[in-house]
Amino acid sequence: MVVSKKYWLIGICLVLLGLVAGGMAQGVNFRFPRYIPPLKVVGDVANSLTLQDPGGVGKLEKITFQGTRYQAVKLADMINAAGPVNKAEQICLVGLDGFTSVIRAEGIDDCYIAFSAKNGWEAVNLKHPMSSNAKLLNEIVVVSDGSCRDFAFNVIDPDSQLVQITPGQLLTRPLTAFPYPEGKAVVENDGKEYESQVFTKRLVFKLSELTAVNDGENLLVMDEKGNYRLVDDGGYFEVRDNYINYLQPDTRTILERVKGVIVHPPAASITDAYYDAKHYLESGNKVLMVVLDGLTYHQYTSAVANGAAPFLEKIGSATRAVGIYPLETNVGLAAMLTGKTAEESGIAAAGDQVLKVPSIFAEAHRLKKQALLLEAGPKLLETELQPVSSTDQNGNGSADDELFDAIPANLDKGYELFMVRFHGIHDSGQRCGESAEETMQAISATDKYLAEIVSKWPGKVIIAGNPGTSDQLIGAAAKFNNHAMFVPYWRVK
Repeated sequence: MVVSKKYWLIGICLVLLGLVAGGMAQGVNFRFPRYIPPLKVVGDVANSLTLQDPGGVGKLEKITFQGTRYQAVKLADMINAAGPVNKAEQICLVGLDGFTSVIRAEGIDDCYIAFSAKNGWEAVNLKHPMSSNAKLLNEIVVVSDGSCRDFAFNVIDPDSQLVQITPGQLLTRPLTAFPYPEGKAVVENDGKEYESQVFTKRLVFKLSELTAVNDGENLLVMDEKGNYRLVDDGGYFEVRDNYINYLQPDTRTILERVKGVIVHPPAASITDAYYDAKHYLESGNKVLMVVLDGLTYHQYTSAVANGAAPFLEKIGSATRAVGIYPLETNVGLAAMLTGKTAEESGIAAAGDQVLKVPSIFAEAHRLKKQALLLEAGPKLLETELQPVSSTDQNGNGSADDELFDAIPANLDKGYELFMVRFHGIHDSGQRCGESAEETMQAISATDKYLAEIVSKWPGKVIIAGNPGTSDQLIGAAAKFNNHAMFVPYWRVK
């Protein structure tokens, strides 16, 4: 039988219509529009993600839910791609209209994220309640259990830890949508001025929303690069993706990726060592600078209370001084030698050695003063003066005793800037713990060395603790607490 061309074409059209009708009946959400709005994965993740491609993260899978077929990506694959920090506890699925569904982070193997022209980004959770299937999503917020100090926003005062909270946890709290002024432009046309102001929406909070802060209270805000600002509570803290910024709209001050805030900060800082030494040298005094790697103010007070540091107790109470962030031994040493922050000095990480600014040794040279640097442990910085380093010759785990033996022969050689850096407290703290008996013994040994050296020095003496890596904390960012951030500081004679 011969079928005419006309009927053949009609048959093809009917088949196509049937396929379309069948697809509509079953609900096929496979087609993607040309423009796909961004979906962000933020909160307690190592890397925030912005997605505009349904297949950009993870493998697209075909799933069917309540008669509708989807091409979707596993939610777990998206979270893993962002790198959750520590243990994820909750996942918040946030829609454009503010509708948010919260599910537990465990048991999301049957949770998917799909995209369609009708519903935008939407959650398709096969085993959760229907209310969890939020539509028109614009953010997925990962919230950890808060146990990872390395990722926390910390607020401290000299005596206590006031707040430890993560970006993800902050994003679950009420935040203010603040119109931050970015600038304005003015043009003149036909003799008349036309002005346009530009604002960006920032999700912000005041520090007083997290802890008690008095009006006009001084706050020391520090970022991860070593910058800091002394401010009051007039500014805002912004939660952006997976980090915190400080904003002061009046002065247009922005400090990005804030690591912590100190309430009631002490007036003294370890950078004072540079300025005090410079002042003494310019006044014609000989200066002995002693740096005690690893000694915090908390350890100092414990040692004195336990009778482990009689000399330090005898010379009078130490001034509590603020350390420099990041809390690495070379970063602190650079701050004392230059009087600058980590970013200014160029020493902002454990491996950095080359200073970007002159040190106190350059000042001594300018003033035609002889200088000497004796140190235990590895060489930390490249300065204008080559150090004389001592090594552990007797195998007792510290080079401090060898350093001490080298000091007397150099005291009467006419040096006007004499610097000594002990490292044994730091070594014991790393091996045994900052409060361990072995560390207290290292403090006691150093105390005896100090008593002998200071008694023989004819000029001014500066002694300062230098915070560094501690056994109880993991990662540089983890050490922003009231035990690690403060060091003892003395001006003697």
